[in-house]
Formats: sequence, C-alpha cells, structure tokens
Amino acid sequence: MTMDDPASAVLEYYGFCPVCTQRVLFRANNDKYRDSLICPACTSVPRERALALVLNEKRPNWRSLTIHECSPAERGLSHRLRTDAPGYVATHFFVGAPLGEMVRGFRNENLEAQTFADGSFDIVITLDVMEHLFDPAAAHREIWRTLRPGGLHLCTFPVSKHQADALKWRAKSNPDGTVEHLAAEQYHGNPIGGGALVTVDYGYDIHKQISEWAPFDVSVVRANNRTAAVLGEMTEVVVCERSAP
Repeated sequence: MTMDDPASAVLEYYGFCPVCTQRVLFRANNDKYRDSLICPACTSVPRERALALVLNEKRPNWRSLTIHECSPAERGLSHRLRTDAPGYVATHFFVGAPLGEMVRGFRNENLEAQTFADGSFDIVITLDVMEHLFDPAAAHREIWRTLRPGGLHLCTFPVSKHQADALKWRAKSNPDGTVEHLAAEQYHGNPIGGGALVTVDYGYDIHKQISEWAPFDVSVVRANNRTAAVLGEMTEVVVCERSAP
C-alpha cells in the first residue's frame, strides 16, 4: 500500500495547504500524522504547515525579509521559502569542510558556531534540527546573535507530552570527539544523506529553558487545524522573538 492508493488511507479530506496555497486532498495512510499526513502538491507535512501558519501570521511580509534556514529539505516549506524570498539563505553542516564556504550548493555552517555577522537576518527557521545538536544552548545564542533586533526564530522539534523536564540527554560529545550514548541510539533522516543522531529529548518546559539560554521572548504554538491538516502529536512551533531596542 502507498499514499497514492486510496484504499490505504486512514484519513482523507479536502483542505487548504498554507505552504503551496492550494486546495488539496489530504491523505494519511497511518495515524502517525506527523510524517504521514502529506500535501500531495508540495509534499509538506504537518509541522511545516504549522510553521507556515505562524510565519504568515507573525511576518506576513516574509518574502521581502532576509531568512536563514538551517538544514532545509528539497520540498515543502523549504522549497517555497527558496522560491519566494530573494533574501533566503540555506545552510547545512558538512563536517570537515571550511565553514562559511559553499558546499554542494549550500553555505556550510555549524549552527552552534556560525560565521555570519551579527544582525544578519530578520528570520531564522529550523525544522527538526534542535534534537540533533550536542549544544542547543550555543545554537540559540548564535541564532539570537545573528538576528536583527525584532527578529524571529521559528523552530520545530519533537516535544514529548509525557515529559515535563525541558530536556533529557540521549547522547553527548566528549572532548576527544567520541560520542557517549546515554540512551538507545535513535536516528532521523538527514537531507544531505545518512542518518542524524537524536541527541536530546525535549519536554513541556523547553520554552523556559530556551529563554535561559538566550534572551528571547519564547512562546509555543500548539494547533489542531483541520483545514491546514495540522493534526496529531509533536507539531508544536516554538516562537523565539528578539525584542527590539
């Protein structure tokens, strides 16, 4: 069975995709909507559509702004940002390659230690990146630094409804470069190939932790939006705003 086979669908209805701005027939072939409830036109998944809704609300003029997206995919929201926003910059982290240089069509940047100048961007977007970092505190400080006053960081990552603690480490990086696993190894897909190790599980209080890592005003948007097919668990959008002076 595939997503193209109507007989395999557990959910099917018409709605409006805020990423490609089309009326489409949404269909999921299992009840894990986070990865299976896909837009047939742009292949966006619920977390991308959730972020698009927040982006359109918070910055309706986003097309005219400077945007940094870390680890974009070759589809969905990343494609729309790249197509519609002339000030869009896409980065991936290619270990061992020179930072700040172009590699395979992307600027090579370590989110935890970026080469961008202070105040380079109006918006920073990270879709399911933070759960793969060994130092998310450094990443948030760097994002705050590279945003202009009044800038916006929108991010998604899995947030466990069963975990109150802001974070529980699954792996850590040792000074010699080796990785120490503190829980069973877990990997997610990586847009540039291979698997990305999950280093940390985030919980309900992560918004408080982020505001301690960097002086952001932080809020969490949780939605059940049937029209935009933002359904299921772990579709939160974390909104980090750098206050204007």
